[in-house]
Amino acid sequence: MKLLRLKAIISILLAAVFIALVMSGAVLHFGMTGMIWGITRFAWRNIHLIAAVIMCCLVPLHLLVNRRIFAAELRAFGKATGSQRPTAQYHGEKQKEE
Repeated sequence: MKLLRLKAIISILLAAVFIALVMSGAVLHFGMTGMIWGITRFAWRNIHLIAAVIMCCLVPLHLLVNRRIFAAELRAFGKATGSQRPTAQYHGEKQKEE
């Protein structure tokens, strides 16, 4: 049960940080030079930078906590697309005849 709670907390934090990144990025891209919602452009840049650093820390943690789910999805995707491991013939080498 603790793992499920950790997954939920990480996912919610990741979503909140993503929203902060999108909002601050939009303000920095489209905003004027003055204050927007009472926050200066310099502060928006800091918010964007801090949110990006937090996101860079949360994404690997999210991947680590959900590694079994991601591995299963990748295996299922590989089967669905029919991908196979490269053979000797694929690499241009002669296969041994028996």
